[in-house]
Amino acid sequence: MAEAILKQVPWYLYLVILIAVGLAIAGFLVPPQGVIDGSVLRVIAELMGGSAVLEVVIKLPQYIEAGVKAQIAHGDTTITIGKDKLKKQE
Repeated sequence: MAEAILKQVPWYLYLVILIAVGLAIAGFLVPPQGVIDGSVLRVIAELMGGSAVLEVVIKLPQYIEAGVKAQIAHGDTTITIGKDKLKKQE
């Protein structure tokens, strides 16, 4: 089962994960050693978030054809994809 999941993962996600791990290791090793700065963590989060958005944009036509329901909210960042019932937040 794990092999089937890994076959579906695009190459650029492996690249993003490799860069994120490299940044975390480099952030840990540069002075002051043992402390990962918040800016490094923010860059890692932006890399991961950007790759997630890219994946959704690339697969959007497939989602539309399949009739997958989706909801994206900006305040406190809520993204829901694939649930049958979507609750409207106030």
